[in-house]
Amino acid sequence: MMVLVRDSKTDKAILGHIVLDDALICYTCENREKAIPAGLYSMQNSKSPKFGRELPLIYGDKVAASRGVRIHAGNSYKDSSACVLVGMGRNGEKLTESKLAETMVTMLCRNVRKLAIVEG
Repeated sequence: MMVLVRDSKTDKAILGHIVLDDALICYTCENREKAIPAGLYSMQNSKSPKFGRELPLIYGDKVAASRGVRIHAGNSYKDSSACVLVGMGRNGEKLTESKLAETMVTMLCRNVRKLAIVEG
């Protein structure tokens, strides 16, 4: 199971990191106003109609799959509605090397089907 640890908040963003088997995978950024609640979610890769490529879809009791909450590349909270943005590095509220992180997380999610989001 992947774990997204939300480790800090600003007025506009929730910042965190994703771990798998206690290993750091990448950093995250979410739009604070639109972020999904902490909890346990299912994940499944599927082609995103919005982005036109395979991305992890997050869904469960608190978030319907039809909402289209995804894990994808982005640089700041402004690039997210309710999705989890990923990057290989973090500089303040900005993520770096987002495309690389998206590719890596998407590949990992072909085998990992659960995501726990926790407040750190």
